[in-house]
Amino acid sequence: MKKRRFEQRLDDYRNGKSKKKSPQRRLRALGIIGIVAFVVYCCVASLVTQEEVYAAPSRPYSSILDTREKRQADGVRQFREGASWGGQWRASSEPGGVYMEGKPLVARRRPAYIQGEQHARKQGYHVTTDSISVDPIRGNCSAYGLKPPQDYPRDYLLTDIVQNWPPDSILVPPRHFMSLCRFDYSDPVQIKQAQAFRKAEVPFIVENNAILDKVAKDWSTPGFLERRLGTKKYKAEKSDDNHFMYYGGSRGHLRGWRPPTNDVRMTYNEWLSRALIARNTSILEEHYYFRVSPPDTTPRDIPVFAKEDPVFMPYPRLSKGVHCRFGYAGIIAEAHFDGSRNIVVELGGPPSSTGHANSGRRRYVMAKPGQCENTYLLPKGHPSGRHSAIDWSRPVNLQKFPKWSQMRGFEVILEPGDALYIPSFWLHYIVSLGTNFQCNARSGHSEVSHEDLKGCGF
Repeated sequence: MKKRRFEQRLDDYRNGKSKKKSPQRRLRALGIIGIVAFVVYCCVASLVTQEEVYAAPSRPYSSILDTREKRQADGVRQFREGASWGGQWRASSEPGGVYMEGKPLVARRRPAYIQGEQHARKQGYHVTTDSISVDPIRGNCSAYGLKPPQDYPRDYLLTDIVQNWPPDSILVPPRHFMSLCRFDYSDPVQIKQAQAFRKAEVPFIVENNAILDKVAKDWSTPGFLERRLGTKKYKAEKSDDNHFMYYGGSRGHLRGWRPPTNDVRMTYNEWLSRALIARNTSILEEHYYFRVSPPDTTPRDIPVFAKEDPVFMPYPRLSKGVHCRFGYAGIIAEAHFDGSRNIVVELGGPPSSTGHANSGRRRYVMAKPGQCENTYLLPKGHPSGRHSAIDWSRPVNLQKFPKWSQMRGFEVILEPGDALYIPSFWLHYIVSLGTNFQCNARSGHSEVSHEDLKGCGF
């Protein structure tokens, strides 16, 4: 019936019997209006979400590490100044190279593991599989009992830390400035210590937990995460270089401010293809920080977060879920603090047989909340407030940031299966040493260190 009525109106229009506009013209007009509306909607949606279409890498994988420094003066963000630590460190290892400020490179090498790896660990050495030598960097934590010392953890000048190991470098040097206690979860005495340290709101590491070791083994098995995450596109952050800084809220009065990263959607396999060529990617090229968050992750994925536990989850009702960040070689999360208690678990990475070198490892450079004045935190109201305004991977202008020379901290190397407790307000700077899977769970806030931040406006 509707078709006959339309044909009748069309015949009347052609025979001059109708004064109304052609039905065909009306349909064309409606079609044009619909197309324009769709285009406007797409433009508005892209502005609101700021997400881009992911483009797969076109560069073929090469097993040779590209160590050329490509950071140029006109290729950095506005808040960065000077040459990178990484570039000068790499140049210093070449024949005739020099170290910082023209000083000769001083070798700090000692024979490694003279009496074996286990003996070195007992003596307080931090042992890594590729270390060429070791230095003693922590005391015997068993002597602390259930009360950490007042100066725990011991900290060092940050200038010494970054000169010894430039943040842009993923090559692990022989010496580390690590002073955190490592507690063995299989030892009841050490677990009591860990519980006491957590109540005292100081950081520590837990290792040798059977549940975390199993999760790390499963996640590091090729094909496991591919099946678990499927072909769904997850949110990832894209940066124009290897540095990532969180931002949120309103831009306020910051004229000319631009977000340091953009959001994209990509599958796990697409991100993994980027991670595979990371060692041949300049620090000035695009980097991607992969995220998997609730409801795509649950405590069932990491059972230590599924029930009340005095070390991992003492306040399960205050938990905000399990959030995962996957990084690859060279990715840096800028220095910042979080207001909540945070337990971070390192869950491995693809095996080296698949082309991913140094997998499953992250470096944390940390500092006590009382160091906030020396850190020059961006203030409240800034989109990246509570982050350091200083790029730790580059020599710092001491005329602009004079207190930086007094900045103190320490570092941590997380291995697969390790869990790091970060209390509220402790500063941390994160470097991915290889392709790695990290997840964290937060449980409430602590006011123990808040007083130290009030002088910095927080």
